[in-house]
Parts: sequence; structure tokens; C-alpha cells
Amino acid sequence: MIASSGTPGLGLDEFSRVDLRSLLGAAVSFDEPLARRTSMRIGGPAAAFAVIKNVRDLAALLRWCKAERRAWTIFGLGSNLLVADAGFPGVAIRLAGDFTRVVISDTLVSAGAAVPVLALCREAAKAGLRGAEALVGIPGTVGGAVRMNAGTDLEIGALVERVEVMLPGEDARTVATPDFAYRRCSLAPDAVVCGAQLRLKRGDTKMIGAELRRRIVQRNATQPVESPNAGSIFRNPPGDHAARLIETAGCKGRRIGDAEVSVKHANFIVNRKAATCRDVLALIEDVRAAVERAHGIELQLEVHVL
Repeated sequence: MIASSGTPGLGLDEFSRVDLRSLLGAAVSFDEPLARRTSMRIGGPAAAFAVIKNVRDLAALLRWCKAERRAWTIFGLGSNLLVADAGFPGVAIRLAGDFTRVVISDTLVSAGAAVPVLALCREAAKAGLRGAEALVGIPGTVGGAVRMNAGTDLEIGALVERVEVMLPGEDARTVATPDFAYRRCSLAPDAVVCGAQLRLKRGDTKMIGAELRRRIVQRNATQPVESPNAGSIFRNPPGDHAARLIETAGCKGRRIGDAEVSVKHANFIVNRKAATCRDVLALIEDVRAAVERAHGIELQLEVHVL
């Protein structure tokens, strides 16, 4: 899940574009294609795309969006995300600069929201800290991982001690200790994760590095990393796996347009060449219906639709 707010149907008029250019200068662009910025390689343009490097500019932009009732969303690495073919009629915000820092003090790792989870795991390993190795295959950022409590056999929430957030209309970050559950946390929908502190443990650097490499090899062998995809499409239902349900419902390899249920991992949909968001959403509904007919289980989306 990614933080977002506003009224999606408003779009941006010329006066709003002038305001944003005055507020952010070259840090904002308009009619920015989002397909090239998503791991699925689909979707239309954002009315505005802002690269924000510090808390001051983030506060100013969120305050403007709130005052003008303009839609906004935090746009990380574009994984776990489907962008509509028509695009997003608001402000897509990418955090950078100060939000990419990693600071390690003893066993406490402080990471900005824009730090890729892979980079976090590697920095922890170099410092001889263990505990985060299971997160290495998560393709997104720390902020996105915290928002959706991402994980494999370990969820990031199990390591988080505190989270720094900003709410629209506020000037400074505040500290929160959210509750975590499967693929969700208790942060408000419009709370922007600015960073997180994770508590790890001391370990052997060589052993931690070897475990990271083993998990990356395993991920590459079992997931369709060679094709554009948005990660796991559905959440695992209690006591089962979405991939098993999809495969036994006969959906592996099923295709609509250029969107295809991966033959490598059934809980992934891959873009074979020129899939549209409409293709993917139609295939999602087709798979969901097939699983419900075969197993009586209604699969819930894990991927976020923008």
C-alpha cells in the first residue's frame, strides 16, 4: 500500500501547474509517463511528478495538495503497483535525497523511506547485523514495505521499532509505533512514511552475506524476475497460498492480451510485451473467479491499483 489522498477526478489546471512550478521549480514535471517508472511497465501519465529531497519541500507540497484538494500519491520504485491506462490525474511524489540515507548505530538501523529494501539488507550485512536477510527479495522501498508490512517468511514489522511520518498540513515529522498485521499497518492512509528504525542483531558478516546471496538466487529461480511484473498479485489466504490455489484452478499460463499468469509462479502476472492495465485487471478478475469456483475462496488483492 502507498500513502495517498485527495480527489482523484480533479486533475491539474494551468494555474495549478504554475503554482507547483513556483513551489518546486525543476523538481516537478508534468504529464510524466509512469509506465517506464513501474516494474510492470504499464500505465498512463501523471498530471504532475515531483521528486522531493527533503522534509521542508515535502511539507510544502502536501500542504499545497491539501489546500487545493488535489490528489497525490507517494510513488516509490513502482513495484506492487498497477497504474491505470488513463494515468493519474494528481501529483505523484517520489522521495529522494535525504530520504535515501541509511545510518547505523550499534544494532539500530535508521533508513529513509526511499531506501530500496535490497540496499538496506546489504548495508546491514556489511555492518555485521543479521535479522533482515529474509527481506532481501522485496523489490520496493523501506517506506512502501512499512506501509504494507511486506515480507516473505519474515515481515518487516517484526523488526521496526519506530516510524517517522508526516501528515498533510504539518511542518515536521512525528514518530509513530504502528501496529502491524498481514500486509497492513495501522498508519493513517494519508500518513507519509519518511523513515523507519529497525532493530537487528549482531552476526557474522560472511554468513549474513552468504544468506543474502542464497535468498536472491532462490528468488530468481522461483519468481519471473526476467519479465515485467508487479510482484505478488493476491494476498495469501489464511493457512494457504494464493499461488497454489491459482495453479490448481488451472490458471497458470492464462492470458488476456499481453498479460499472462506466470508459468513460473502462479501468483504473478507478467507483461509479455504490450499489456495494458485493462488487460491485467481483466485477468485478475478471471483468475479470482476461477479460484472461487474451484475452491470457494475469494482472493484479495495485494497489488495496489492507482
